[in-house]
Amino acid sequence: MKDSAATAKTGDSATRIALSLIAAFALARLIFDLTFGLGYDESYTVVLSRQLALSYFDHPPLHQWIAHFSALAFGEGVAIRLPFVALFAATGWLMFALTRHLFGARAGLVALVALNLSGFFFASAGGWVVPDGPLLFGLAGAALALVPLLFEKPSPRAVWGLWLAVGVCLGLAGLSKYSAALFAFSVVAFLFVSPRQRHWLRHPAPYVAALITLAMIAPVIVWNWEHHWLSLAFQSERATKETALRPWQVGAQLLGEIALLTPWIFAALAGALVAALRKGFGDERRLFLLCLALPPIVLFTLTPLWGARGLPHWPMPGWFFVYPLLGAWLDEPWAGRRNLKRWALASAGLLGAIAVLADLQVTTGWATRLFPLPEGVADPTLEMLDWSGLRATPLPQGTAFVVATKWVEAGKIALALGPQPPVLVFSGDPRGFGLSEDSADFVGRDGVIIVPEGRLAATQAKLANYFASFDPPQTMVLRRGGENAITLTLIQAHGLTHAYPLPYPR
Repeated sequence: MKDSAATAKTGDSATRIALSLIAAFALARLIFDLTFGLGYDESYTVVLSRQLALSYFDHPPLHQWIAHFSALAFGEGVAIRLPFVALFAATGWLMFALTRHLFGARAGLVALVALNLSGFFFASAGGWVVPDGPLLFGLAGAALALVPLLFEKPSPRAVWGLWLAVGVCLGLAGLSKYSAALFAFSVVAFLFVSPRQRHWLRHPAPYVAALITLAMIAPVIVWNWEHHWLSLAFQSERATKETALRPWQVGAQLLGEIALLTPWIFAALAGALVAALRKGFGDERRLFLLCLALPPIVLFTLTPLWGARGLPHWPMPGWFFVYPLLGAWLDEPWAGRRNLKRWALASAGLLGAIAVLADLQVTTGWATRLFPLPEGVADPTLEMLDWSGLRATPLPQGTAFVVATKWVEAGKIALALGPQPPVLVFSGDPRGFGLSEDSADFVGRDGVIIVPEGRLAATQAKLANYFASFDPPQTMVLRRGGENAITLTLIQAHGLTHAYPLPYPR
């Protein structure tokens, strides 16, 4: 009885600590996220989410649905990130609960802290308007619902409830990113690999859960069917563009992952992963997490070997499931509580310093003034610069549309100008802008081309055959920290002569 009471007291204490940590990290994210503008992907997402659709060009629709209603509530400024910050706070709780169920409360706290002290999960997945936050929420919920099914003995009634929860959570993940399919594959693989779990393959509940997931992602399937499977083709082509093997791209991909996870957290994650692999099939709980983690890590780290250059955030859903393994590994006696606290405090201090310095660079440009970048190298922090200064430059009377030549710039322009006039992208890669407006509808009408000053001559030469004439260009400057940051050129273009060809059917 005393042991049971002590365990309950420890559990209550860990729960209070976890909730306090989640609240503290959410507050830190709010301070961080509300001090600089939306990035390229975020601006693009917000602009396209003005029109609700069953799905969208790049990804399934959930994060754009959230952005749509968040914009209605908070406007199209940085406050649109608020629901995403709240969603990751819930994901933090799911991580704590998942790890606690598998390895104990102290391991759950370690996993929670490490997750929130990793750069990618603190910033991008933790509160930006991108699909990773909703994806991780769905995956974490599905994993948590699976734990009592696989490692406890729930009642027959609870079995059905838990499997239905798995189906719903996996449906949310499938509405966020196509890579959610890897989670389903991983679960099935675990059921095959573990003799104790194969009985679930004969139970009807998992198949009903799968039907629920399919019903939830039906909007994505319908949209792709209506658009000639455009989104699925786009994502698959990113992994099959090249024919020659490019091992250097794998190295670059891995370095990117290390940077996103932050090196000192990555080192601990790698140690936990090796420790779990050494236990092999002897520990089903670790095997379960390995089945969830390894497929996305291995696949997306190696994809650049034969495909196009990868993006380091692709394997992050796999790394997400290494954090419970990290919690269990650092909860072992060898780690020592004092050393663990020092590591956590040092990690928090380093991440805090990086966040402050990055925030100051985004808002003031201090680092690139002190250490100028080599010629031809772009400052990546300019991605977060607010382009709202465009509103102060009135467009010529009679402007029916705006032309951008890159989709990333189109998102910034359309966010700054508002819903009108519509923004068209005249390039071979218009992304979702190619589906939102048809340039054929504007033939004979006048537009304004907006491009950075350095691409003025190339843009005029490229688009000369699409317009009857151009007016002399005007310039406007976007400033940062009191200094010029980006110079934009505005060209009034008269009489669109014919539609700009799209690289895919509308």
